[in-house]
Amino acid sequence: MASVEQHVAQWKHNRKCAQTIDRTYRDWQINIIFYAALHAVDAALRHLGVDVSDHEGRNKAVRENASFASIRTKYLDLYRISKVTRYDAEPDTWLPDDFLTVPDLVGKLLTPIEMEVERLIGKSMKLPSLKLDT
Repeated sequence: MASVEQHVAQWKHNRKCAQTIDRTYRDWQINIIFYAALHAVDAALRHLGVDVSDHEGRNKAVRENASFASIRTKYLDLYRISKVTRYDAEPDTWLPDDFLTVPDLVGKLLTPIEMEVERLIGKSMKLPSLKLDT
């Protein structure tokens, strides 16, 4: 199992990667944003002594662990949106109207997840805002 620090490093790495992808590849922007959130959540889970190895286990832990109550819906929404962009041939037709732009996903889902994870692990990441090509 990866350590808290390894998950934090991957979280930061994925955030940097998201900034390198232009709007033409919105589906990949969304997926990288989701994987930034995933590693943030994994860092918090690891900090709490919870080990997960797949999406099913992670989602179950997020649903059932009271520590994630304030971000539960946000994380699971981002998971579902990412899944649509990974597997649907026309993902734009399935995305909720409220989250049609990548900056909306960052502001309404990723940022609150990151802030709560920082609180849970007791460490400020001093993360720069994401500048994405929209």
